Amino acid sequence: MLRILAVWIGLSLALAVPVTFRYTPPPGLEVRSVSLRGSFNQWGETPMQRENGSWAVTVDLDPGEHQYKFFINGQWPKDMCHDPTFGTPMVDPTAAGCVDDGFGGQNAVILVQAMAPSPPPTGPVALEFAHDPGKAQYVSVADGKLSLRFTAGEGAVAAAWLEAPSLGKVPMHRQLVFPGTEVWRVALPSAPETYRILIKTQGGEEEAFGPFRPPTRPFSQVPWVGGGVGYQIFPERFYNGDPQNDALALESDEYLYNLLWQRSGGPKPHLSRWTDPPSPLHCCHQYFGGDLAGVLAKLPHLEALGVTLIYFNPLFDSGSAHGYDTHDYLKVSPKFGDKDLLRRVLDEAHRRGMRVIFDFVPNHTGLGFWAFQDVVRRGPRSPYWNWYFIKRWPFLPGDGAAYEGWWGLGSLPKLNTAHPGVKRYLMEVAKYWIRFGFDGVRVDVPGDVLDPHTFFRDMRAELKAIRPDAYLVAEVWQRDPSWLQGDQFDSLMNYAIGRDILLRFAKGGHLALYNARRALADLARVYALYPEAVAGMGFNLITSHDTARLLTELGGGGLRDNPSPESRARQRLAAALLYALPGVGVSFQGDECGFTGEKPAEPPHDLQRYPLQWERCHGETLAFYQGLARLRRELPALRSAVFRTYLGEGHLLAFLRGEPGEGEVLSAFNSGLEATILPLPPGGWQDPLEGRTYRREVSIPPLGFRYLVHMGR
Repeated sequence: MLRILAVWIGLSLALAVPVTFRYTPPPGLEVRSVSLRGSFNQWGETPMQRENGSWAVTVDLDPGEHQYKFFINGQWPKDMCHDPTFGTPMVDPTAAGCVDDGFGGQNAVILVQAMAPSPPPTGPVALEFAHDPGKAQYVSVADGKLSLRFTAGEGAVAAAWLEAPSLGKVPMHRQLVFPGTEVWRVALPSAPETYRILIKTQGGEEEAFGPFRPPTRPFSQVPWVGGGVGYQIFPERFYNGDPQNDALALESDEYLYNLLWQRSGGPKPHLSRWTDPPSPLHCCHQYFGGDLAGVLAKLPHLEALGVTLIYFNPLFDSGSAHGYDTHDYLKVSPKFGDKDLLRRVLDEAHRRGMRVIFDFVPNHTGLGFWAFQDVVRRGPRSPYWNWYFIKRWPFLPGDGAAYEGWWGLGSLPKLNTAHPGVKRYLMEVAKYWIRFGFDGVRVDVPGDVLDPHTFFRDMRAELKAIRPDAYLVAEVWQRDPSWLQGDQFDSLMNYAIGRDILLRFAKGGHLALYNARRALADLARVYALYPEAVAGMGFNLITSHDTARLLTELGGGGLRDNPSPESRARQRLAAALLYALPGVGVSFQGDECGFTGEKPAEPPHDLQRYPLQWERCHGETLAFYQGLARLRRELPALRSAVFRTYLGEGHLLAFLRGEPGEGEVLSAFNSGLEATILPLPPGGWQDPLEGRTYRREVSIPPLGFRYLVHMGR
């Protein structure tokens, strides 16, 4: 149920704004077609029209930040800020900047400002109240309580209460504020049968909304996820615990099946020593020997790091070092070990208080997958012919023109997930590994699966029937609540928080490009849009196997460079931000050691995946990460699902964590090179690292942070 009230007071909610995008080709480039693709149209195509040598389209966008690219002649510009083919120095000179697109390139960013409303003759403007108990962003279960929220115009509400027959009149508090909008909330120990929301406006009017009835089964947080520490393991480059299995990598490599590669005469897959330099095949077919025995040996390191959640990149039989080209979904890759060893790893991780999730690749297989090999041999006579999208047969495996592959890659033939046999097979695979002992699953490129929302609604139902507390994470890089309504995933990989907000803030730089005010508003928009249950179990990360390393991103240089003190300080700042958010902060293996590694456009690719040189682990950085984990354990508010905006100005960012009045934590961060003063809310605020209590104000050091615990009045 949704109720909208218009009252002439204060400010109104911002409405969609018409925005014109224009592409002007560089001299000499023949352009046949251009479309606009962005976060606002789910990266679909909005055609642009030719206008006097340029291409243009006008679309209505909500106020805030949006990412986009121009799709030119059926091709993506790699970097919207610098592409020698489609536009240099920028493909769109009007863009506000660029951010990582997740595929080694850059998306352009546009900032849409709310249009100033036209006041009625009497002067006041409209207020809009919105609350729908059928939508998870308004009603969900987090921290074991029923979270109820409503949105209104910024500055319009003076006070609010939830009224229920069983509870009486319970005060609500303002949680989030960003331009044009604010969010109010209350957390209840149990769900009332019905309730009303009472509002007193800034103009003194009193309004009542309802009665409302909460859903019978609201979207609920997976209880074990929130407040923990996550760690991503790329097993082939983590640690070599058993050199005896190293050569097995070559016995299942893609090269054995890729006839096009074999005939090309190109370099072959090869084994390297742990300290050998990256070769041109570093990304995918240079093997160093990392395995499950190595993970088992390093579990004490993870325990000391406070890790409560391990996310494994693909462990199953495949044709590469990265494992996203599956050959057998039900077999542990021999180069890593076998099922018995995997079970030992899971059992030992569980004994140490760590949960483990696996990487699942339902969109495509590798060339060695048994169904694809049957198609190669038998063509249309194969019972698996319709499991793929074959364009011609016979063909050479590896020829991306003969069948549809992920992103056109011949090494990754795309599965027809609309085929009942394919869908049933994949469902049974996911269920098998949950029954085996994994605690959840991370799904690779879910948006590329055919009819993805139906597919993952069905997958959720089947997995949750086996294990209700299984944790389901989607690799979706953009902010997109359509996956998070309680019927598909529990969380996205929150690159939209970690990279688009935290990383940009931690980099510092010119305040006109990005500042604390924008960072706080961007965080508020995300947490207003996502259910509070999702915030409480958010899979938060800044870097991963698909990005440059955190220290490199923050000015620490490449694989062989010596990081500066400032870059290390900025990494600490970014990590402190990550650990301060609701949900679980996930670090890519080796970031806790302060390792560097870039993601070059030319071979050798993916230097962020270079084997971890454990003897070079930076002790100060490791101790810092261990200390952050201790603070999360010791401060209950940092394990809460609740995030509240407080202050964003210049280089100073601050927000509150935890329920008001229950030992909440004020988290403050300074991305500048000079100390800055943070004005404090009423009461005493204790720094647990110093043991000192502050009132009125506190200094936040350069590139520093504080977690301050509310000690009462």
